Amino acid sequence: MLRILQIIAGPAVKLRPANAPAAMEKGEGKLFLDWKNQNILYWFRGPRHWTADVDLGAFRTVMHFRDPRDLACNQYWWALQHPNTIDSPEVAEEKRAKVEAEGIDRYALGRNNSANYAAMREASEGPFGPVITWTSYTQLCCAFDYMTDNLCRMFHRAPSRVAEELRIERPENLAGNADWVKVGGTWKGSDITPGRFRRDLQPETIAAMNKKLARDLEFCRNRDAAFLAHHYS
Repeated sequence: MLRILQIIAGPAVKLRPANAPAAMEKGEGKLFLDWKNQNILYWFRGPRHWTADVDLGAFRTVMHFRDPRDLACNQYWWALQHPNTIDSPEVAEEKRAKVEAEGIDRYALGRNNSANYAAMREASEGPFGPVITWTSYTQLCCAFDYMTDNLCRMFHRAPSRVAEELRIERPENLAGNADWVKVGGTWKGSDITPGRFRRDLQPETIAAMNKKLARDLEFCRNRDAAFLAHHYS
């Protein structure tokens, strides 16, 4: 998704990962969001460094989400194969074995990603919710042109200008995308279709997750394209 954003934004726009609490004013230990500079793409991987007092009206904002049930399954497979780099081999193997012994159903049901969805829900219900560009993993997989057209509109780029460069990022072409493979696209459990939870989890686990994640699923239904809402049932 980040590669797609960078392609559409264009070479003049520079990426700046959020590695400190965001702030509208300069200060020690803070990430100053320079709202006057239109050539910086601030990238937040989650709510860790996001602060509610950021004035969304000063920025063009993209918020990207995924079905929380699919996310939990993806996290299970990732935990089995991608140890924390700060862990010793012994600690990494101990953690991996614990996840494996727990199994995907218990692991997925026990995951708590509520902070991610709470932050997006707050933005969605706020005054700038309607002007945020909402994208999703479901759009990425099932409505690529719909998603990229919306992003092009936000960045004031003609879709025809970036169509060729985006071709390799289309889901049907990812197996031949060296950048996708390099960051782990071929690891067991990687996926390029929504709804993996229906394949990975037992029916009773799905029913329990549907109840537990009802608010998050409602958010996804409301903020994704209407023709994709059925994926969150």
